[in-house]
Amino acid sequence: MRIPTRAAREMEDHIMPMLRSCPCFAELKRVHARIVVSALSQSCYLATQIISVCSAGGRLEYAALVFDHVEEPNAFLYNEMIKTYSKNSHFLEAIDLYKQMVRQDQVFADRFTYPFVIKACAGLLVLNLGMQVHARVSRSGLGSNSIIQNSLIEMYTKCDDLVDAHCLFDEMAERDVISWNMMITAHARSGQMRKARALFDTMPKRSVVSWTALISGYTSIGCYSDAIKVFNRMQSEGEGLEPDDISIVSVLPACARLGALELGKWIHAFCNKRKLLGKTFICNALMEMYAKCGSIDQAHQLFEDMRERDFIEQIKV
Repeated sequence: MRIPTRAAREMEDHIMPMLRSCPCFAELKRVHARIVVSALSQSCYLATQIISVCSAGGRLEYAALVFDHVEEPNAFLYNEMIKTYSKNSHFLEAIDLYKQMVRQDQVFADRFTYPFVIKACAGLLVLNLGMQVHARVSRSGLGSNSIIQNSLIEMYTKCDDLVDAHCLFDEMAERDVISWNMMITAHARSGQMRKARALFDTMPKRSVVSWTALISGYTSIGCYSDAIKVFNRMQSEGEGLEPDDISIVSVLPACARLGALELGKWIHAFCNKRKLLGKTFICNALMEMYAKCGSIDQAHQLFEDMRERDFIEQIKV
């Protein structure tokens, strides 16, 4: 039975708030059953929302069943399912669905499709397919879309193709902080610290990620003094930026190697003030720093504090 368009739209508008406010998977299935009984199982509008809810709850199998049941999925439905696969690291499924999408005559990939397809290519490290998608993006007239450009830069850098990443970066009319950070991080990860530093120095506005990429890069190649200099510079020139957990664990090995105990103690106090000591990896980095700086008692005290916190948390549970 096919419901007249106007009546179907009214029913969709009535059911949509129920989908958006589903508190649990069981309730979602109840609402879905109502949709089926109401002869709205072919509604791309409702199916898209069901898949969105499934994605948030990690219910990919159910999302796929809903998608497969729709005989004529539109671009919105394809995009939601591709996004769901990609965000949940089901990259092969995302790419397979994209290939199915581009074979359709009435459905076309758009600016919402490509970022998640490109993410899937990056996740699988399939550079050739990523380049094919890039070519299709260019042919579709979306080559100047900044979100797609950033997705492509991320794909190229993850596939260790810094040449094409740089070409795309240089072609960008407007680069945001994400674009800059990805290029700096890619060079730092490859040990190309001169290029990373050159990009960092010309970057118009820096974020914590920018500073951290440089600190981590210097630490990874053994330039511990440079890592500490950048960390200290972040405190004085960072325009109110504070170290995050990643920048902290990036600089602590440099403190350990150089015996920079006072800086290590400052970082410990900072972590305590910002309630970061509940993170095991930070405590481990601090203990290693204390041990290598010869402060065994402080390392042991930190270990005992960790045990006490864990015990209290277990009691709470």
